[in-house]
Amino acid sequence: MLRRKGHFLPFPFPKGARRENRDVVSIAEVDGQVHVASMKGRFVWPFRGEASGRGHPQDGAGGFDDLRALHAGPQGLLAGWRTHLEGGSGPGECIAFATWRGRVYAGSIDGHLVEVDGPAIRRFESGGKGRPIRYMAAAHDRLWLAVDGRHHRWDGETWASDAIEPYALHAAQGRLWALARGGLWCSDAGDWPRRIDLDLVRPWSLGSRDDELWIGLKGGLVRAVLG
Repeated sequence: MLRRKGHFLPFPFPKGARRENRDVVSIAEVDGQVHVASMKGRFVWPFRGEASGRGHPQDGAGGFDDLRALHAGPQGLLAGWRTHLEGGSGPGECIAFATWRGRVYAGSIDGHLVEVDGPAIRRFESGGKGRPIRYMAAAHDRLWLAVDGRHHRWDGETWASDAIEPYALHAAQGRLWALARGGLWCSDAGDWPRRIDLDLVRPWSLGSRDDELWIGLKGGLVRAVLG
């Protein structure tokens, strides 16, 4: 859905594509265009008319590639495919991105944290197996990650971790926002997030626009004014 002039409107998928592309996995805006990745295709919309798009390319092994995540970085669009990273140098299967200190960091399903076009930073693993870096955000001059049942933060030198793993992370208005244990959490000054007294029904995603925090939840959307 799109919100324009106070109203929610369907995203203008090309004719015949809406039914097969209801499972949107990632969205990014770059150079005046909205890029949308679904389970079946990839679409571009220049804020007018109908979006253009196509299905995923073949993966070279008799199947089709999967587009895991999109990110608007300082140098342009990054697309994390199952087989490779498009738009920069990094591993395949990147599912989380964050821009921090002017550089883009990517996290993969196999637990690799890397600086795009730069060095590998760390690999998260347990039991000899890499653990997915599911969510990332940059706030309070730190990089925050949700991995393997814990919440991690990195200041460029030192790592710390907390036992509460978020299932969404988002930086807005100079603060870190998180969803965990069915509620909304916030860090105002770089400490671990604290739960906010707000009743939510199965929240699952975070976003923001201007001074509003948007919380996707079962059956709808909550918009909270950030003071």
